[in-house]
Amino acid sequence: MADQKKTLFIFGLGYVGQHLAHLLSLSGWQIIATTRSPERFARQAEQGWIILPFSSDAPNLNILPHLDRASHLLSTIGPVEGHDPVLAAYDRPLKSFAGWTGYLSATSVYPDQPEGWIDEDTPPAPPTLRGKTRLLAEQHWQDICQAEIFRIAGIYGPGRNPFAALHAGTARIIEKPGHLFNRIHLSDICQIVQAAMARPRSRRILNLADQQPASQADVIRFAARLLGITPPEPVAFDKADLSEMARSFYMAQRKITSKHLKTELAYRFSYPDYKAGLTALVPEHSNKI
Repeated sequence: MADQKKTLFIFGLGYVGQHLAHLLSLSGWQIIATTRSPERFARQAEQGWIILPFSSDAPNLNILPHLDRASHLLSTIGPVEGHDPVLAAYDRPLKSFAGWTGYLSATSVYPDQPEGWIDEDTPPAPPTLRGKTRLLAEQHWQDICQAEIFRIAGIYGPGRNPFAALHAGTARIIEKPGHLFNRIHLSDICQIVQAAMARPRSRRILNLADQQPASQADVIRFAARLLGITPPEPVAFDKADLSEMARSFYMAQRKITSKHLKTELAYRFSYPDYKAGLTALVPEHSNKI
């Protein structure tokens, strides 16, 4: 049996899940994780990770014995067609899970609030359907597992940042005056989750957002300046041909902060704003300039 004190079960080896699992694996943790495509993680399986198939349309009952081995559980999987696929498949066995549980959510659960700041005491009031389904999933995870909830702002980091689009000429600046939002670097997300695991509190809600909300235009222009290239010409929001999902992003404005990261976890951001985060990412793109 794996060491009960160092076994993390992750539902969803996506962008955040992979990075967190890698960091904990280096620290001696046993990793058990699900993915739609186990073949993509053959190398990790050779290193001792237990990789299990799971998708919303193909629940895997073989997962249950592995859940019993875990001391910590994290779900990174968002709602699918209005429901949480993990809880839809495993709500009964998860009720008896006695270890630490976390759920990665999003700041879309908060209201459109152009003025002032939003913190963990701000009542959720999502203006979009995506936000409403996120909030329902949060509540379900708390009811079933007493889960800690991580409400995450716009995620960026290695392999997910404006530089590739700028190089390819596909980056766009969408101008919507006054529209600001927060981001957070992948590294800070993973460090905060680890800090919460070390100092757990059932049903705690944590906002994961940097300390400088900014417009999308400012971020793209700063990234272009770092690369020494000309930024794209701006396009007015009302004239931009955006997908429904992209348009929903611009329908609400929020300036996010946290009351608990410093007081409960004594956390200090590695990348407190997008300028620090993007500057640190430049070397991986320098050979493309």
